[in-house]
Amino acid sequence: MASSSRVSPHGLEHKPPKDFNIDIVKTVVVGQSGDFKTIQSAIDSIPSGNNNWIKIQLQNGIYFEKIVIPREKQKIIMQGNNPSEVIIEYNDAGLANTSGPISVSAEYFVAINVTFKNSYNNIISLVPYKKIKVAPAIILTADKASFYGCRFISVQDTLADFAGRHYFKNCYIEGAIDFIWGGGQSIYEKCVIYVKGVTNEMVQSVATLPGYITAQGRQSEQDTSGFVFKYCVIKGDGTASLGRAYRSYSRVVFYATSMSKSIVPLGWDAWSYKGHEYVYFYFIMYIMFFCCICGKHIMIIVELQTNEIRDKITFAEVKCRGEGANTQKRVEWKKNISKRELAFL
Repeated sequence: MASSSRVSPHGLEHKPPKDFNIDIVKTVVVGQSGDFKTIQSAIDSIPSGNNNWIKIQLQNGIYFEKIVIPREKQKIIMQGNNPSEVIIEYNDAGLANTSGPISVSAEYFVAINVTFKNSYNNIISLVPYKKIKVAPAIILTADKASFYGCRFISVQDTLADFAGRHYFKNCYIEGAIDFIWGGGQSIYEKCVIYVKGVTNEMVQSVATLPGYITAQGRQSEQDTSGFVFKYCVIKGDGTASLGRAYRSYSRVVFYATSMSKSIVPLGWDAWSYKGHEYVYFYFIMYIMFFCCICGKHIMIIVELQTNEIRDKITFAEVKCRGEGANTQKRVEWKKNISKRELAFL
């Protein structure tokens, strides 16, 4: 019997997880010969507060619509047969939280073999000096969402991984500027990350500019968010840093990832948080002493700076390989994390 797995044009298998058909109580088909002609109408048909797995099977085609999956429409599986043949696309930009072709706020959302594409910036090169804008391919604020064999395509801010716990496996993510970003707590496993070249027609510059893959938004020590990339492949026709700090406690780890020469030697950028790479501890000492002049006890304050240093920004590479994985010229504050920290992440 032939295998049910397929290989995408980007070399990724897109095979549905085996256990997703166990407790699906209803399947609806979207497409020209389906139960619904649009994806949004299929989502609207799901009762609010739904607590049963419902599959939306997408027939091949380009779905040019802006889709919203609200918080009360949980446990949706959206599945296509091949991501190169099932494309959700829109052409909008400017607002990070509304410009994408799909916004997901509902828990337990699963997408399999679907392309999410924002085509806005694709026309930039035809309009000289038109500014690149925020143009997400997906806006993700849902908790416990997962994606298998999916593609995310845009130029700037492609994957808005805003908030929640997420898992991406065998996915393809393409962009040039901050194209995986936000305050999500996410694992990217066996994904292809494609760095798109930003040409001088796309920006007001005489030279091609390096971009940034990640812009992670962890905001405090207590914030559990961060991006972990494991067994991924980075390639492309442009150059980029692995990431820059979107917030002061930004956290990104690349583990056992193949990096092409698309990665610039410095590797990382503190962005607006230069100086936040380290934090120095200050202690205030209150010293009481007896003043012989006035006959009273007087308190003075002494501020002491210690030499102890602790990382605020956590940017790390572990067991990576390839031309872009040479760390000799990396920023000096790139973190070396312990096995315990790596296991925790």
